[in-house]
Amino acid sequence: MTKKILIVEDEYSINDILTMTLINEGYEVESYFDGKTALERIKIFKPDLVLLDLMLPDIDGFEICKQISNDHLVIMITARDSIFDKIIGLELGADDYIVKPFEIKEVIARVKALFRSIEKEKQVLSEEIIELGEGIKVDLFGERVFKNGVEVPLKRQESALFFFLLKNRNRVFTRPELLDSVWGYDYYGDSRTVDVHVRRIRAKLGTPTIIETVFGKGYVMR
Repeated sequence: MTKKILIVEDEYSINDILTMTLINEGYEVESYFDGKTALERIKIFKPDLVLLDLMLPDIDGFEICKQISNDHLVIMITARDSIFDKIIGLELGADDYIVKPFEIKEVIARVKALFRSIEKEKQVLSEEIIELGEGIKVDLFGERVFKNGVEVPLKRQESALFFFLLKNRNRVFTRPELLDSVWGYDYYGDSRTVDVHVRRIRAKLGTPTIIETVFGKGYVMR
């Protein structure tokens, strides 16, 4: 099935090149120049991925990301290149972050890498429910996580990271190793991506000990 991408970018030249290049790559594309229209179309178009500029004329891109990131993949595209802005974007649920000016080939590579990461077949471990303590139970077969009987809505990459560490319990992984194993060897992000996702998992599960930080090395799930 053809992947659907929605572009929200108010610079006409950038909007045009993103739109035409992604169409030529075989994606179904809609593009808009303001946040309000984009939010209305997202509900109808139901894109697999949103390419989102931060500096829009009407609605801040961070606010849009906050509204849509639970249901859609989001790659932020912006001229704001500070580490603070990148971390805020990731904290709000963005899956990747591209800084202008960019090479269009890099954008396409990141889009393809993100789609590949979510299309990999999930490894089925068993059909049992295991308990991790502090009210956390895991459905290994369905790859779902529960806290006190309520399912915790992990995003795709959060879930991929959680279950990768779960399947490799007691093994310490460095940040680069996790980027390669969970995001893919051709992922262009930096190690802060791992830190942000670990923080989000801990916050959603309400325990800082579910994933342990090994000082100077990386992360492990015991």
